[in-house]
Amino acid sequence: MSMFRDNLLAGQRILVTGGGTGLGKEFVEAYSSLGAEIHICGRRGSLLQNTASEISNKTGGLVFPHTADIRAAGAVDELIEEIWQNFGPL
Repeated sequence: MSMFRDNLLAGQRILVTGGGTGLGKEFVEAYSSLGAEIHICGRRGSLLQNTASEISNKTGGLVFPHTADIRAAGAVDELIEEIWQNFGPL
């Protein structure tokens, strides 16, 4: 049972950095269960893909993996541009 109403985040698009493991992964699952479209990024593409599939299957939500090293400012700019061009604003 959740303390939040169903689909509280429906229509929202959220980017979670480090979303493949740990607290990031927990946030991804929570946001997805509340109806948000989630984009996760990190350096390990196969891990991100597995996490995206796992959470999508569990919550029925949309979770998209993106490989990016957020320590590089240019990589962040490219990631944001890719998401905006292909999915819409965050």
